[in-house]
Amino acid sequence: MVSPPYDEVKEIVEFRLNQTHELLEEFEYDLHKCNPEEFYAFLLGDKIANKRVTVRDILGSEYLMLHVAVEISEFIKMGIEIGEKTVSGNPPEKVYEAHLKAADYEMGYALLLEDYYWMKHRLGYLVRMIEGDEGLPEALKAAAIQIYDSFKPYKDY
Repeated sequence: MVSPPYDEVKEIVEFRLNQTHELLEEFEYDLHKCNPEEFYAFLLGDKIANKRVTVRDILGSEYLMLHVAVEISEFIKMGIEIGEKTVSGNPPEKVYEAHLKAADYEMGYALLLEDYYWMKHRLGYLVRMIEGDEGLPEALKAAAIQIYDSFKPYKDY
């Protein structure tokens, strides 16, 4: 499915991003905001290379919006430019570091809402990453396992 041009979804992107930024500020997360155009360029870029998760999926999910907003914020903290090449243009260590931080916040939010179904789904994704993602730097595998272990008790609720 081809994503629409930014001009066609501008209001939706702005609205959803503002909602997510407000939520993260309530959590007292050290948020480094991007603008809606950067956010959308990031979504259209190589971030969604597997195409299993669409722009529509992300904009429609408070969990995925939170995940992407944290991921982008972490990239900004590292001094990484946000856009279509944020993922492919940077070292895997930085990409996975931002991704794992985002996964931790995402699952923490799901726990807060007692959405155990979502947690189980995303814990399955995390296990697949730990066990089979050859791109996951060995130095970050322990961090991924620690995140998994901290949420594992809730996966069978």
